[in-house]
Amino acid sequence: MSSSLVLPQSKDTQGTRTTTRTTTDGTPALPRLTTTVPAEYVHRAALAEVFLTDCAKTGPDTYTLTGQWPRAHTFFTTPDGRHDHLQACETLRQTGIYLAHAEHGIPLGHHFVMQDMTVTTHPEHLTIGTTPTHLTLHTTLTRPRRTPQFTITLTITNPHNHTLATGHGHFTCISPAAYHRMRTTNNPHTTDPTTHTLQHLHHTPTTQNPTTYGRTHPHDLVLTPTHQPHTYTLNPHPHHPILFDHDGDHLPGMVLIEAARQATHPHPPTTHLTHTHTTFHHYAELTTPTTLTTTPPTHTHNTTTHTITTHQNNTPTHTTTLTHTHHP
Repeated sequence: MSSSLVLPQSKDTQGTRTTTRTTTDGTPALPRLTTTVPAEYVHRAALAEVFLTDCAKTGPDTYTLTGQWPRAHTFFTTPDGRHDHLQACETLRQTGIYLAHAEHGIPLGHHFVMQDMTVTTHPEHLTIGTTPTHLTLHTTLTRPRRTPQFTITLTITNPHNHTLATGHGHFTCISPAAYHRMRTTNNPHTTDPTTHTLQHLHHTPTTQNPTTYGRTHPHDLVLTPTHQPHTYTLNPHPHHPILFDHDGDHLPGMVLIEAARQATHPHPPTTHLTHTHTTFHHYAELTTPTTLTTTPPTHTHNTTTHTITTHQNNTPTHTTTLTHTHHP
């Protein structure tokens, strides 16, 4: 029986995980197994929802990460079976949080406040093959003068070096004590919002057809229409396993972006969602009714763009601009 020697893992210039393994008789050894990064470092509870697998620092502010998108996902889906634009948004979110913890030493327990996020995807490269899609993420994360503010930019490519998505955003890391002060000082509500959990989120059962909003399961719906045109009430299910993977004291930003997508689902679905730009103005409280409105679309020869805004107590909480591109 031959014995094997496993040498330290290395990474090539593209950031792809490689391993040098030899055996005493020269026969090939088994490859090193791939694992995800710690779920806690991307603020996820379920390991299945972690899309990052490895990271290498390549410069003072640059990193090459690897990741994987599954062939099938229970929530990030598209009508034509491609990888979902919002999955790229979630990957950007995870990357920023991971690098802040793992590379900049932000302790677990700190809160991350996203100011804005912009993502562009390329549907022609988002087709799903016979294996999971392996990702390389070329990322820059800057943090001026050790402040709590971060800027992230990234490009996601596949093993063929095709660009799947590009994106950038800004976020702030806040200690638990500072977060509590920020959330309670001058808060317009009579109760402490940091004591609210998902059990306080009111959900009204719906009988709507999910396909109207681009979904296949009623559990995925996050909107209820109102009597006003282009106006909806936010109505997510608090036990949704993806949108509410873990508890919190406010509505997650990904819920607001998904609400914007559902409110602008094209009829018929002859376009791909290719661009989102989101600005978060204020926390969306769990216990305050949220209204969502859409503007009339603007058109070019092959795109349609909507702007969607959510409000609580007549105050905007977030704005998303979505661009759909017509199928080639």
